[in-house]
Amino acid sequence: MGRTRKINGIVPVLVTPLNRDGSLDAEALKRLIDFLLEKKVSGFWALGTGSEDMNLSFRKRMEVARVVAETTAGRVPVILGAAFYALEDTLSFIQETRDLQIDAYHLMIYHTLLGLDQVEWIYRHVADQSRKPLWLYSSANYGRWLPPEFLVKIKDHPNIDGVKYSTSNAVHAAKALMAADENFQVITSVASTLIACLAMGSKAHTTSLASCLPEILIRIYELFQSGKTAEALGEQRRLLAFMDALPKEAQKANFFQAATEKYVLSLRGICNEYTTSYYRDLSEEEKKITRDLLVAHEIVPRSEIRN
Repeated sequence: MGRTRKINGIVPVLVTPLNRDGSLDAEALKRLIDFLLEKKVSGFWALGTGSEDMNLSFRKRMEVARVVAETTAGRVPVILGAAFYALEDTLSFIQETRDLQIDAYHLMIYHTLLGLDQVEWIYRHVADQSRKPLWLYSSANYGRWLPPEFLVKIKDHPNIDGVKYSTSNAVHAAKALMAADENFQVITSVASTLIACLAMGSKAHTTSLASCLPEILIRIYELFQSGKTAEALGEQRRLLAFMDALPKEAQKANFFQAATEKYVLSLRGICNEYTTSYYRDLSEEEKKITRDLLVAHEIVPRSEIRN
């Protein structure tokens, strides 16, 4: 078994481009990957919650996995989602994708009330079965939250390489980052906390917002790493002002921002705006507000926004 390559920088959660009928738009997914690679992202978190993975069938996830692996072709690390409600499906997915050119799998435990002893057993069992490394995935919004102490307990497994720790709780994030070492990577999440996580020692940060707006996130990261903390803070505040002004109705309906992110990508000529059947797309009024905000906050150059 190999190890996941070291990841330092911004790691987009790849959104899943769709056609109007709900089928995968493979060509748009290839365009998205090439677009992001040109922006110098540091890896891909594929089939995560921002990818709408919970509403993608096994077959559709297989399609996404093949396109991502073939298009990326090893140029950056790829951590591929294998989380299903049924453990049998998780193991089958890992088996059927074992020969793809990816670095590792990530697994969120969707059963939110499972005891931590059982959660530990699942992670160890899957890691034992996989030919590629396994990453933990903690997000109380969607699955079983993993206390920072749990990471220390389980990271001794030789085939568990890291964790994506998605939280807005700075204390929990700081404690999770303390678990990082040479053999266990900790990637933080949530775009609004980027600079805070970097200040606490995070080496890599992942968010679905990086699929559609990679430039400002990479700029914050690079400014901070070069010691220009005041400028990095200014860019973080500009991003927060933009995010706070976005229409909230779709996010309340869907909980997450896939509809907004896909609409922004449609303005940039990457993919269609369609979300999976659980969710609703933006209304025409929401689209206008979003487009105007992109220009007003100078998040995307006006020349890059399609009419």
